[in-house]
Amino acid sequence: MKYKVLTYYSNLALSQEDNDFVANFLENASKVIEQEINEKSGDKYQLDIDFLHLEKGEEGLEPLFKKIESYDGFFITNGHVVLKHNKTILEHIKDKDFFYFHTASSLPNQDHLFHIGHLDRSAQIAFISNEIEQYQDHKVFYIHNESRTYEMILENHKNSENFQDYSVKEISDPVDIKKQLNNILIKTNESDLIILDIGLKYFREVFDYLEENKLSNRVINTFGSLENRFQKITFDLVQLSTQPFYTTLSIEDLMSKVFDEELETNKITLLLDSLWRLEIPILISQALNKIDISEIHKMDTEKLRSAILSFDGKKDIFIGKRGHLGFDADGVNNIRDNFAYIFPNSLQTQDYKTPKIFYRTQFHSVEGEVQKSRVMYAYIDILSVANIDISSKYWTAEFFIDIVSHFENPIDEIIFNNLSSLNDKFTYKKVWQRDDEDNYTTQRYYVVANFDFVPKAENYPFDWQNIYIAMTVKNDNEQILQPIPLDLLDHEFDIGEWEIQSDFSGVKFQKNRLFQDADLKKSVSISSENRVGWILKRKNNATLFKIGIPMSFLIFLVYYTTFSEYGNSGSSIGILTTTFLSAIALYFSVEKPEPKKLTIVDLIFIWFYIVNGITVVVCGISSSLNENIFYTSNLILKFIIPLSLLSMGLFLVKRIRGSRNDIMLDRDV
Repeated sequence: MKYKVLTYYSNLALSQEDNDFVANFLENASKVIEQEINEKSGDKYQLDIDFLHLEKGEEGLEPLFKKIESYDGFFITNGHVVLKHNKTILEHIKDKDFFYFHTASSLPNQDHLFHIGHLDRSAQIAFISNEIEQYQDHKVFYIHNESRTYEMILENHKNSENFQDYSVKEISDPVDIKKQLNNILIKTNESDLIILDIGLKYFREVFDYLEENKLSNRVINTFGSLENRFQKITFDLVQLSTQPFYTTLSIEDLMSKVFDEELETNKITLLLDSLWRLEIPILISQALNKIDISEIHKMDTEKLRSAILSFDGKKDIFIGKRGHLGFDADGVNNIRDNFAYIFPNSLQTQDYKTPKIFYRTQFHSVEGEVQKSRVMYAYIDILSVANIDISSKYWTAEFFIDIVSHFENPIDEIIFNNLSSLNDKFTYKKVWQRDDEDNYTTQRYYVVANFDFVPKAENYPFDWQNIYIAMTVKNDNEQILQPIPLDLLDHEFDIGEWEIQSDFSGVKFQKNRLFQDADLKKSVSISSENRVGWILKRKNNATLFKIGIPMSFLIFLVYYTTFSEYGNSGSSIGILTTTFLSAIALYFSVEKPEPKKLTIVDLIFIWFYIVNGITVVVCGISSSLNENIFYTSNLILKFIIPLSLLSMGLFLVKRIRGSRNDIMLDRDV
């Protein structure tokens, strides 16, 4: 039974090149996800994912309607990013049988609608209030369009003497917007706090004013996405968002299947805001896995809805490639997120590339209660890597780790999750300490440790490996460990017989099923760990010479026997026997990292044993029959041996070129 899924992307306020880049990724990634799901589901069900790239605004709705009209039965689709268009779409398709996954909180709760937004408004308000408290001796300017945070912020702060609010709701003309905002901003001092809850066209004017006047005010922006839209951000901007800035390891694996080359960080950032669409078919697949095959073949949408709602955020949680979802009885996501970011000037090395990191204080909701967390920052500088042992599955690292935190000895607050269990080694000493702002300190440690990894030995000695360091904090209720930004990854260090092909930094999520209390009530929790690592390629020169030179000589001897005379068949069999025995001796003298794996070395020797064995058998049998058969069989072998060598070579080249595809970042030791 096939379930139809329609994924679409409408152009944003980006260049056409950037919009095409995002759309092409979503289209190709949809194909990868469709293939992964269908391979796992087999005969139980299949997903058929269509993709549309639409123009911006109402112009793009017509091809969307046309596509939907072509569907006869039940289908699943995502909502529009422009919230007002969702009502238009739903009105147009109201007579269809569908599920609609959207982020528009203004839409009513209906059985075929699922709200998958993550906005944590309470945490957002708590963050803003906490920042306002730090500016009691300065003015606070709140500029808004009378929506979103408007009512709650005014209720909390309208009576404060230093608080001023300004509405731009009635202003739409660009000239009037610039004039009105300049009139407001000219009243500010550089030490004042500016809070913005306005759209991008308004924010651009605030941005231009601060840049032109070289001001460094702290600005809190609560709405919209700023990625790749500004050349530089020089003032003290704090961006509130529901989207994490980091990538997950699942997303990095997906990107590696879509793109042949490693992406720049600004390109990855460009994709992150659009990835929520790809979660929908994965959610549908996980829900279908909970349903009996008989109900699936009936296309029972009630059963499917119930299966989706069974991800309730308590007994079960949906984990996708990007994030998490849990639904209440009305189909509204109850897992909320709020992230506060800053944009360090030191990371803005290129125009329109503005990397961000966590702000030192975060607010988020836990079971309905807003909770404050402090952020720890850990940055790793690798000095050397040694002992990448495929057989023992561990590697040794010597590195500095700089930890920015408010702890006296912060390294004791970090857990390194993949420390080697077979060859335990972890030593450290403090190198220096520096006092920073807001009771934070930066402390540098020198560390030598062994870490486990999952080796891929099949392509030895042309193998690629993935080594990494996995970290979490001991108390994740009160502390958040900042994932290391891609721009700060170290990839220039001594690594011996290996070459660094790429590096990565991401988060791995893990679903943990628990039984609580004496009555064994089911519950589920999500744990996460930060990973920073490197994908390596073996230089393999030494092993190649050890195998290649003697093997070439042995192959030549085998082929040489096909030119022997009928009367010398006995000596040919002697040569072939010698080459066979020599190959066995050579095989056992070659280093093999993991005997249980069939490596390229093994395949080469297996091929040689087969060719050598066939040649011996053919030579022996044909020489015992007659001269014509002997020469005919040798003639055939003269073609078969080079052809088999060529075929084996092509097979190995294809296998070696696919080494990168065998590397999966999102897996456990």
